[in-house]
Amino acid sequence: MGNNEQKLNRGFGLTASLALVVGTIIGSGIFFKQGSVLESAGSTNAAMLAWIAGGLLTLASGISVAEIGSQMDKTGGIYIYIEKIYGKVWGFLAGWMQVVFYGPAMMGSIAAYFGILFVDLFGLSKSLAIPSAIIALSFVGLINSIPNRFSAGFQIITTTVKMLPIIALIIFGLFFGQHDAIGQTVAQVSQSDQGGFGVAVLATLFAYDGWVTLANISGEIKNPQKVLPKAIIFGILIVLVAYVGVSFGVYQSLPANTIVKLGQNTTLYMATNAFCS
Repeated sequence: MGNNEQKLNRGFGLTASLALVVGTIIGSGIFFKQGSVLESAGSTNAAMLAWIAGGLLTLASGISVAEIGSQMDKTGGIYIYIEKIYGKVWGFLAGWMQVVFYGPAMMGSIAAYFGILFVDLFGLSKSLAIPSAIIALSFVGLINSIPNRFSAGFQIITTTVKMLPIIALIIFGLFFGQHDAIGQTVAQVSQSDQGGFGVAVLATLFAYDGWVTLANISGEIKNPQKVLPKAIIFGILIVLVAYVGVSFGVYQSLPANTIVKLGQNTTLYMATNAFCS
């Protein structure tokens, strides 16, 4: 493994690594989890706390991995860490789980949601959602197959582009939102089984997932002992602020009953009304 590590091109600096963390975390979760988090939490105040709690739990995990990753600068991430700490059997099982279950499930769900948003945005047939998802996923795979100096630049560009609508939604909610849903309770608008605060926090964790991906390419990071911890910790903090900001913007822009009714289409509905009306 040592020879393979020496052949890897360390093309990811702090900016690219930070972009990878932020870009990997920010995906479909923040957009289609607003309704379910609010309904489970029971009120907009509790839902805001759930987003904060989920971010802090993620940050705690990130700090732990950053500490380990700063001492093990080998490519492989969780697989390498568990193998070195607990032995080869547990390392193999962790790697097997990531390859067979975790990775495909996450990529499939995110790609599928991209396909749904893509066809809705351009008014295409619903039958094109899956082909669109496959093409998008294949394109990302192709980008990550070329030399990492190109993929690092691509990651910075796509993360910047991804942050623009996040910032726009926050600004719109803060300054132009006309429905102050802060303090409203779901009991007033829904009779379904809410699940509770713990379920709401669990729902937010899906939206915070993906940050550990950076550890998988530790061997491609410049000075990973310093860059890896900084990128993970500051990346999670940026996402936490962004998610809480988007949630507050949504609650300022839509009444609680509408948010619960719209479910996974809440943020899309808000964006459509804000910028396409």
